[in-house]
Amino acid sequence: MSVTRLKVGNVIGERRLVFRDAPGKKLVVTLGKPRRKKGRQDWECPFRVKGPGVARLEFGYGVDALQALTTALEGIRAVLDEIGRPLAWSGVLPDHTGFQRMIPIAAGPEVSARLERLVDRQLSRHVSQLERRHKKALSRAGASTARMRLTRS
Repeated sequence: MSVTRLKVGNVIGERRLVFRDAPGKKLVVTLGKPRRKKGRQDWECPFRVKGPGVARLEFGYGVDALQALTTALEGIRAVLDEIGRPLAWSGVLPDHTGFQRMIPIAAGPEVSARLERLVDRQLSRHVSQLERRHKKALSRAGASTARMRLTRS
């Protein structure tokens, strides 16, 4: 086992990403189990990003295990953004890593609530558009099926 692997500790998740501009090249994101910092009340959650040109071991921190975990996930997204190359979640999302931006709480509850409403509104619009397209496609498919029945009669 490598020294870096030992620093990550107990691995709770791993994701393989591909470089969209070089599909044969892969990058691995490893997430460790949150743990208390030695001699402190705070928590840390280790993560490693390793691939061509990058080998980083970083930590998310928090007052409890869940905050450390969520800051680690945000940290992963930030490290991937710093790489500056297009990445994809191999076999799942052709144009995204699956590490999305979280809504920050540090700016206060009013800002967080406003951002959440904005995201909810945009998502609702998107879902409505998808539903309309789906209904339209179904009605076209139904109309063509009905035409086929008429021509067969």
